[in-house]
Amino acid sequence: MLNRNPVKQSKIVMITIEELMPEKHFLRDLDKYVSFDFIYEKVAHLYSSTGRRSVDPIVLVKMLLIGFLYGIDSERRLVQDIEVNIAYRWFLGIDLDESVPDHSTISQTRRRKWRGSSIFEDIFTEIVKRCIDAGLVDGSLLLTDSTNIKANASISKREVVTITAAPREYMKKLEKICEEEELKIRAEAISKGKKKSGYKSDEAPKTRKVEKSLTDADSGLLNRPGKPKGFHYLSHQSVDGKSGIITDVHVTPANTEDFEPYADRIKHQIRKYSFNITEVGIDSGYDYEEIHKEMYDLGIKTYTPLIEMEKVTRDKVYPPSSFSYDIEGDAYICPNGCRLKYSSVDNHERKKIYRASQHDCKNCPLRTKCIGGKTNRPRLLKMSFFQKEIELQRANYETPRYYEVQRKRRIYCEGNFALQKDNHNLRRTRKQGNEQLTEHCLCSALALNLKRLVKYLKSEAFSCYSGCVFLFCHWKRGFG
Repeated sequence: MLNRNPVKQSKIVMITIEELMPEKHFLRDLDKYVSFDFIYEKVAHLYSSTGRRSVDPIVLVKMLLIGFLYGIDSERRLVQDIEVNIAYRWFLGIDLDESVPDHSTISQTRRRKWRGSSIFEDIFTEIVKRCIDAGLVDGSLLLTDSTNIKANASISKREVVTITAAPREYMKKLEKICEEEELKIRAEAISKGKKKSGYKSDEAPKTRKVEKSLTDADSGLLNRPGKPKGFHYLSHQSVDGKSGIITDVHVTPANTEDFEPYADRIKHQIRKYSFNITEVGIDSGYDYEEIHKEMYDLGIKTYTPLIEMEKVTRDKVYPPSSFSYDIEGDAYICPNGCRLKYSSVDNHERKKIYRASQHDCKNCPLRTKCIGGKTNRPRLLKMSFFQKEIELQRANYETPRYYEVQRKRRIYCEGNFALQKDNHNLRRTRKQGNEQLTEHCLCSALALNLKRLVKYLKSEAFSCYSGCVFLFCHWKRGFG
């Protein structure tokens, strides 16, 4: 029988928003297990003690958090959804007859009050510390990777500019080591009656030309194999190997190499969380001497695929990997068993030069495969000052632990990026500037961390309840 609903007239219904809120809802669990009252202390210095009362900062943070939890990347649409969504209103403490703060209130508060502050990083840090207290994070194994985020910038609006590359702290260390080694070699040569030119440092700063966006100057042009070309940012995330909780977020332009900020971010986490890091899992983009050396100095083992950096020449001569390194004697052994001794320093590349003797190379049966048939010069190698540390770190490659760590890295790092891009607004951004992109990426990571923290606390509470029920039943059965 066909049924037609009659036109219903408006009527007064006595009901509360608590009755309309579903009993089983993530926001109800989030409100139960995670308190955001600490935000008042974090933002107190940003508000005046007089004047018009502001919108509750916890409400604004929660509104932004809803957008990242449920993949709403527009603040206008976020406000529209909150107006009609009972669960959102309940979580924010906005009753049915109350108005929702306008989208401009969110943007103006972020722009005028919170700009230049560390409010979002402070909130992210507080949640990570709660994960540590709950036992979700131990900090012994950290996994790191980066992903590209499409910038809110047109690829057609760009210009070529020349920038000065500021040397990293590691390069400054190398510069000092080169100077000391060159002076030592020069002193030895003078003592033997030989002439030796002095050390010449790079006085002029290095410059390079880059393509800069006219729309978002902080973004960088991404031009990597297999990646979309255009202006992007890179989000570098460190993940704890125990449960996949994101412990650090750092944003750079897309034309930054993955390894450049890595050592500083590891040290930053040690200072912030007092982590006792013993192992790190990273991909081949971090297989650089700087990373191996810095991690070795911190007592951390690196597990990374090796980059195929050495190219075989046209004559197909032996690559550096064919030479074994004598750690004690600081020399290299060629495939024919001859020694290449340390002789000098390459100031430009900041490497040590190892040379074979003229006599050994002249009479070597493998000469054509090692130095080719068109030169009479002995074979030389240009190697790092920290080859000992690099060799010890690369010895972890293809061990059973290496495969275990790399498996976790693929699951947690790449898995987190997939979840964040599909569900938590990490694929692209409407914001511009490094500061706002950092805020964006922190909120995306915060949303994922909160979901895992709530799930864990809920399961712990259920396990505790089940254990109490079991003990009560056992006790009652004993008296029965």
